[in-house]
Amino acid sequence: MEYSAAIDLSGNEAAFAVACKESGKIVISSTRPMTGRNSAALTPWVLELINGQNIQLEHITEWTVGSGPGSFTGMRLAAALVAGITFGNTNIKTRCVPTAVALASVLQTSPGDSIAAVFDGRNSEILIFELVNQAGEIVPAGKNDVLSAEDAGSFFNDRQFTHLVALEKDRAAVAKVVGADILAKFKLLEHISPEKLIFAQCSDWDNDLTDLVYIRPAVFT
Repeated sequence: MEYSAAIDLSGNEAAFAVACKESGKIVISSTRPMTGRNSAALTPWVLELINGQNIQLEHITEWTVGSGPGSFTGMRLAAALVAGITFGNTNIKTRCVPTAVALASVLQTSPGDSIAAVFDGRNSEILIFELVNQAGEIVPAGKNDVLSAEDAGSFFNDRQFTHLVALEKDRAAVAKVVGADILAKFKLLEHISPEKLIFAQCSDWDNDLTDLVYIRPAVFT
């Protein structure tokens, strides 16, 4: 039996999921607090989850890495882990899928709906990753922004997104930039759903684990 896995370390917790390729059944979907700079437990945790389901590592033939936006250190570490696991094995496919896709895919959307996934950008700013429901699939819209409190009001008034989504952990940071009225329109999620990365249709299996979301240069975060 072959499996498809996804891993994300773009924020302050790690997320990992595994699904059976034949049936599509999710056999692992788990999160735990962890940051990119304190991620020594990432590999043992992933292996523990896999072993707990009696899955052989070599039977995972597809790997998806959550590519952000978020912690540059965390995203690179997750990508490096998968690169190490799959090194030299031409039978295993890998790719990156924006973490924002996993957030937006949890929402109840309709074709044509526009979605803004919002992340804490530090320095009193937020990162905006825009997506759209395209024929039932959530795909990046190709537009990203960094907003301060001075820009946020006019930005959201002008754009009129169908859905706004962020993580609960970013509530205070987002509220500081957008204000209470706009924050009230957000769907706030407790965790990333890593299985949504597995089933995302917006990215090809290109074996490019360097395709990370850099809305702004890493030096500024």
